[in-house]
Amino acid sequence: MKTSIKVKWTIFIILLLIFNLLMISFFMLRGIEKNQRQSYEALLKDNSKTANLYIREKFLSSDEKDFQKFYVKNAESLVLGLGRILDLPIVLYDMKGNEIGSIHNDVGDEKKLKIMEDVLHNKIVYEKNGQEIVYLAPVYDFEKQMGVLSFEYYTQKERNFYEEIRKLFWEVGIVSIFMTYLLARFYLSKIVNNIFCLKKSVKEIERGNYEDVRVLDEKDEFGDLSGGIYFMSNKIKENIQQINDDKEKLQLAVEKLQSLEKQQKEFIGNITHEFKTPLTVVKAQMDLISLYRDDEELVCKSKEIAEKELKRLDSMVENILHLSRIEKYDFELKKEKINTKKLLMDICHRMCGKASKFHIKMIQKLEETYIFMDAESFMQIFINLIDNAIKYNINGGKIVIRSYTKEDKNYIEIEDTGIGIPHEHRRKIFEPFYTVDKNRSKKFSGTGLGLSLVNKLVKRQKGEIRLLDDQEGTCFQVVFPIYDEKIRNGF
Repeated sequence: MKTSIKVKWTIFIILLLIFNLLMISFFMLRGIEKNQRQSYEALLKDNSKTANLYIREKFLSSDEKDFQKFYVKNAESLVLGLGRILDLPIVLYDMKGNEIGSIHNDVGDEKKLKIMEDVLHNKIVYEKNGQEIVYLAPVYDFEKQMGVLSFEYYTQKERNFYEEIRKLFWEVGIVSIFMTYLLARFYLSKIVNNIFCLKKSVKEIERGNYEDVRVLDEKDEFGDLSGGIYFMSNKIKENIQQINDDKEKLQLAVEKLQSLEKQQKEFIGNITHEFKTPLTVVKAQMDLISLYRDDEELVCKSKEIAEKELKRLDSMVENILHLSRIEKYDFELKKEKINTKKLLMDICHRMCGKASKFHIKMIQKLEETYIFMDAESFMQIFINLIDNAIKYNINGGKIVIRSYTKEDKNYIEIEDTGIGIPHEHRRKIFEPFYTVDKNRSKKFSGTGLGLSLVNKLVKRQKGEIRLLDDQEGTCFQVVFPIYDEKIRNGF
C-alpha cells in the first residue's frame, strides 16, 4: 500500500517537532535544576559566612578572652541568635563532633556523623536526602577552626517551580504538535498538488505528448523544476527533429568523405611525385659515377648532388611524419607557461652559426612575454621560419626578430632582406608541397612542407600566422594570446 507524500511529510514534521521539544525541555530543565542547585549552594555558603561573622562579633562584644571557651559556653545563645537571623534549623558542634547547641533539629545525628569527619578537617560538605539538604561548614576564630556549623535547608519551593515548568513544557508541546499538524496539512496540500502536476507532465513526455506539458506558475524550486521539464520536453522534440534532419545531411557527409578521399589521393600523388624527383636524380648520379669512375671531378660533383637530394628527401620524410603526428596525436602536446624572449634568444643562438656562413646579421628586438603553449612546438615553428629567412636571404643580408605585446597578445615577427615572395603566390604558401619556384626550391633544398607544418603547429596552439604585405623581403607575423592565469585554469 502506497503512503501519500503528504502523510509522510506531516509525520516527519511532527516527529521532528517532538524531537526538538524533547531536546529543548531536557536541556532547559537541566539548566533550571543546575541553576537552582547553584542558587541554594550560594545561599548556604553566604549563611555560613554570616554565622561565622555573627559568632566573632558576639565574642568581641563579650568579656571572654578565650574564643574556644566562649564558643562552647555560649553555643545555645549563639544558635538562638543565628536562628532568628537566618530562619533555618541550626546545630553547633565542637571539634570532637559533639553537639553543643541546636534549634529545630529534626535530623538524626547518624546522618550528620557520616559527613562530619570531612568537615572537621576544614571542608564544607552537604548531603541531599530528597527535598532536605544537610549543610555543614567549619566555624573559625580569627586563626583556626573551632567547630562545625550545620544548616538544614528544604528545597520544596524549588521543586514546585521545577514541576510547574515541566508541566508547562508538556502543555505547550501538545498544543504545538496539534497546531503543526493542521498547518502541515494545509501547507503540504499545495506542495503535493505541484508534485502531482509534475508527475503528470512526465507521463505526457513518456507518451510523446510534448504539447501537453504544463509549466507551474510558482516562484520557487517547483517552478524551476517545472520549467526544466518543459525545456526538456522541447529539447527532446527538437532532438527528434534533428535526427530527421541528420538523415538528410548524411548524404552530404558521404559526399564530403568522398571529397576527402579524393584529396587524400591527390596528397599521396604529390608525395609520390615529390619523392620520385630526388630519387630519379640520385639514381642518375649513381649511374654517372658507375660510368665515369675515373673522372674524379665528375664523381665528386655527382656525389655532392646525390647527397643534396638525399638530404632534401630526408627532410621531406621528416616533415611528412611530423605533419601526420600533429594530425593524430595532439594529446601528446605538453602545454606550459613559457618565456618567449628566452626561447627566441635560444633559437637565435642555435641558428647564428648557419647565418654567419652567409654573412647574415641577426637583430633581436625582444620584449619579455609569457604565453601558454607547447615549448617544443614553439621551437619548431621559429626554427623553421628563421631557417627559411636564412635560406632565402641575400649574402650579407639581415634578419630582424621582433617580439612585442599589444592588446593581450604576443606578436612575433621574422623579417628578412631576402628575395621575397610574389603576391600571386602568397595565398598558397601554406599548402603542402607548394613552392613558389620549383627551380628555386631545388636550389635551396626546399620541400614545400616547412610552412605547411608551421601553419598547422601555430593553429594547434590557438595562434595565428600571416605574411605581412609591403615588405622589401619577407616578413612572417605569428600571434599568440599572452599567458593569463584565469584562462589557464579554464583549460
